[in-house]
Amino acid sequence: MTNSIATASFDFLFKTIVVGDGAVGKTAITFRYAVGKFQENYKMTIGVDFTIKREKVNDKEVKVQVWDTGGQEKFSKIRPLYYRGALGGLVVFDVTSRESFKNLDGWMEEIQTNCTQIPIILVGNKIDLKKRKVTKEEGKKYAAKKSKEMGYKIPYLETSAKTGETIKKVFRKLIESMVGEAEESMRRKEEAKKEKKKK
Repeated sequence: MTNSIATASFDFLFKTIVVGDGAVGKTAITFRYAVGKFQENYKMTIGVDFTIKREKVNDKEVKVQVWDTGGQEKFSKIRPLYYRGALGGLVVFDVTSRESFKNLDGWMEEIQTNCTQIPIILVGNKIDLKKRKVTKEEGKKYAAKKSKEMGYKIPYLETSAKTGETIKKVFRKLIESMVGEAEESMRRKEEAKKEKKKK
C-alpha cells in the first residue's frame, strides 16, 4: 500500500498532499505547521508549493514533504502530476463555506484516481470564524460515509490555521498512519523473503 524512502539521515521520507477548494486555507495550514506562524494575506497558490518538516514518530526520524496544491479549476489538469508518489493526504474545506463542503466528493475522487490507497484526513478549517455554515456533526458524518465507501477509516478533525488549533495534531495523526503503513509494508516484504528462502 505504501512505498517510503529510507536513508542514513532519516528513517522515512513521506510526500503528502493538501487538497481542497481555493481559499479554504491550505497554504495557511501548511505554513502554520511548517513555520508555526499565520499570515493574514496569502497569495493564490500557482499550481503547487511545498515545504519540508522533520518529525520523530515511534523513535523513527521522519522527513515530510507537504505539497500544497492550487485548488482553482484552472489547475485541475496539472494537479495530477503532483499527486504522483504521495503517501498521505489532507482534504480541506472551509467550515464557513457550504460550497467547499459540497465539493469534497470531487477532491476525494481526484485522490482516488491519481494515487494508490493512501491515508487521508478530512479537515474542516477556519473554526475561529463565527459565520459557520457546516456543523461538526456534518463533517463527521461525511467522513464516516467516505470511510465506508473507500474501505478504510478517514478521520475528521477541525482546525484553525489562524490560532494554530489542532494543526499539529492533524499532521501528527497523518504521519503516524504513514509510518504504520510503511512498517507494515516492510514487514510483509521480510516475510515474503523468508518464504522465498524456504522454497
